[in-house]
Formats: sequence, structure tokens, C-alpha cells
Amino acid sequence: MKIKLTKALTAITLSVGLLTACATAPKDAMVKVGKTYITEEKVNSEYDKLVERFTDDQKKTYDENTDEGKKNILNLKENILNSLSNAEIVKLKMEKLANQYKKDGKSEDEIKKLTVTDDEIDEQVKKIKEQIGGEDKFKEQLDKYKISEDELKSQLKDNALSQKFKTWFSENFKPSDDEIKEQYKGSEFEGPEITASHILVEKEEDAIKAKERIENGEDFEKVAKEVSKDPSVSKNSGSLGAFTKGVMVKEFYDAASNLEIGKVSDPVKSKFGYHIIKVTARVDNFDDFSDKGKEAIKSKLEQKILNDKFVKEFEKIKKEVGFKPIKSFKNDKK
Repeated sequence: MKIKLTKALTAITLSVGLLTACATAPKDAMVKVGKTYITEEKVNSEYDKLVERFTDDQKKTYDENTDEGKKNILNLKENILNSLSNAEIVKLKMEKLANQYKKDGKSEDEIKKLTVTDDEIDEQVKKIKEQIGGEDKFKEQLDKYKISEDELKSQLKDNALSQKFKTWFSENFKPSDDEIKEQYKGSEFEGPEITASHILVEKEEDAIKAKERIENGEDFEKVAKEVSKDPSVSKNSGSLGAFTKGVMVKEFYDAASNLEIGKVSDPVKSKFGYHIIKVTARVDNFDDFSDKGKEAIKSKLEQKILNDKFVKEFEKIKKEVGFKPIKSFKNDKK
């Protein structure tokens, strides 16, 4: 996997490496995560670093002398606070998981999935230096983005841990087939799997002429090859294969799903032009869809279910690690 320094530096990825645990809350504490406080000073410091990397045009939208600028500043600082908080929450959760894995006698390979070592980060930095053209070029980029090597390593470590957390979550909260079927009912993807061919032209009158030729006995595939503007027509003679709801534009799918098998449609307008459609097969039951059709829908529904689960589970994780909001920028406007 290629790692680009510019991406590592310009992404709004904030390091929690410099956060410290305190016995008592600092006066400017905004959030407490476990024993660690995230302060207004820390957020402002990250904000200043971030804005310093902005282009001149971007900086204009954060002018504190305008109402819009003030609003943007508050929103960005609140986002930074949330990013720092979430990174610390993930760090504590992964530490707890790793400790539990050790107690349960899990293998070293399993434990490595929950931790990020200095060696892993050193290897990433080594690859960055190689890709960017050596040590001198690397230092030039660090200077350009006003970041130290230690800060970069800290950001890379946070990113790597966040990715491992996402992987752990996806593996442990993977939706079951029953959950997917239940989610499918009434979803935006519910509808038959259709096998169809089409002819695409720019003008409605050309679509009408194409349909007339077919109704007069000419072969659909022959007409498609001669007049269709679809770039793939030379290879597939207009055949689109099987597709499920959400794959084609709405106008096309709606027309195809209401068309009798073997019939040829009237011209159907979409953003691509005018279509003449011929449906050759329809499957209504999800269990009978092609493997490709099932997987296309499953992947989308799985992601939605995972996202919904993540929102709920992350709230539980926040309580588990001791997350406590103290104040926010939006509720503390000055």
C-alpha cells in the first residue's frame, strides 16, 4: 500500500499523543476521556496548526471579523474537539481489548490486530521517505507543512489504530443474513432483479425509429449495434445482463421493472439520452437473485447496518472508557 506524505499531512487527522492525564481538571478542560483531559488550549493549538496549512482562499472563510468566519471557526474547533475525543476513546478501547485478549490467552497475531507498534510506524515513515525522494525531501515537506517528525509519527499511529478499530468493529458486528434480509424489506433496494438489453440514442425521434424497426421484424441486437450510442454496444449488442434496483438510473429501472418480458418499451428519457428497453428475465424473490445481484445489495445493506450499529455501540464504548463532556465551543461562544 502506498503512503503519501502530503495526504498524511493535509488530512484533518489530529494527534492525541501529547494529551496528558491529570488528577484534577484544568480550568480550560472541555472533555474528559478516562483520566485524560482535552483542553481548550490543546484544541486551539491544533486549530492554529491546521489553519496555517490552509490556502489563502480557505483562510478567508475563517475570518473572525465576519459572522460567517466566526461560525466556521466554532464549527472547526468543535470538529477538532470531537476528533481528539474520538481518537482517545478508540485508544482506550483498543487498550482494554488488547489486555482482555492477553488474559484470554489469545495468540500474538490476534493481539497485534488491536495494537500499533513503533516498528510499524517506523516502517511507514521509511516508505514515505523512499517515495518522496529521500531524507532531505522528507524534511522539506515537514518544514512546508510545519510539522515535526514526531508529530507525523503520532498522527500515523492514531490513523493506524483507528483503521484497526474499524476492522475489529466490522469483524465483530458483521450483519447476519437474517439482518440483511430484514433490512432489505422496504429498503431503497427492494425490487426485482431484471435482465435487459437497451438501445441508447440522443434524440427521441431516433428512439421511435429504432423501436419501429424492431416492431417491423428486425433483430433487437442488430438495431442496437447500428444505432446505439452506448460505448459497450460493440461488445454486448446492447445487453446489460442482470441488474438490481439502485444500479441503473431510476427512470431506466422503473421502466424496465414495469415492462413485460419480451416486450419493447417506448422511448425512456434519462440523463444519458433516450432508451429503448427489452426485458428478457425478471426475478422477484431476493433468495433467487444471481450471486452478483445478491452481493451488490448485501454490500450496501451491510454498510448501512454497520453504520447504524456503530452509532449505538460507540455510545456504549464512550461510557465504558469514561467519556465526559464538560463544555463545547458551540455552547461557550465568546
